[in-house]
Amino acid sequence: MATVPPASPNLSVRNAFASPIFETYLPDCGPLNDRLKGLFLDWEADTNRKRASVPTDVARLNVYESDFALFNRQDPEVAALSQFCMSCLSVVVKNINGYSSSEMANIKFFAHSWYHLTRKGGYTAQHNHPMASWSGVYCVDPGDFVADKPTNGALRFLESRLNAAMYLDDGNAHWRDPFTFGDLVFNLTAGQLLLFPSYLMHEVTLYHGERERITVAFNAWMRERGASGDVPYVRNRAQDR
Repeated sequence: MATVPPASPNLSVRNAFASPIFETYLPDCGPLNDRLKGLFLDWEADTNRKRASVPTDVARLNVYESDFALFNRQDPEVAALSQFCMSCLSVVVKNINGYSSSEMANIKFFAHSWYHLTRKGGYTAQHNHPMASWSGVYCVDPGDFVADKPTNGALRFLESRLNAAMYLDDGNAHWRDPFTFGDLVFNLTAGQLLLFPSYLMHEVTLYHGERERITVAFNAWMRERGASGDVPYVRNRAQDR
């Protein structure tokens, strides 16, 4: 005779294949963002300024991309933003890896950083950021709000589970967080910082505003102090114990 299962079975659940996206805001960011905007527009207009790198080959339209040495500049406004971004990332790296304070003290952070000026009709095609473990986007100015364009200039992360929506019915069409699937859209606001694994595919949707949409982006990678910052490297923590 078949055994009747209990009405409330003792089930456990694992949040498998999850990708973290951390979100925070820089308080009282208005004055700093105004100064950053002025600097970025002036630097774009200065045709005599030598670039430290050429733009990437990611498909984009009506987007100015600076060189990748932004956080190396000595301007106090840039230094303040760099400190905010990298200190937030340090907290993320410490907590998500379970590092102790002594382990964190032995890790050095490296980063490429740049800014984007996106103008009307501009977009950036889907891409990820190879050769880094973490990436970040900080919003200096989201540009104009356009009422009938809900994803105007949005930062969109693309669903990474390629077969997630291969079949939909009442059993899986309405999963709740954190198990929902589909693209994830952020309509950025001034002072907002997103930190995410560099492997995540993302894009900036078509921007319809009149004034510039301005963001700062960076890629970061970490090495034990004394190790080269340019060589791919994985630390085996088991060997340290």
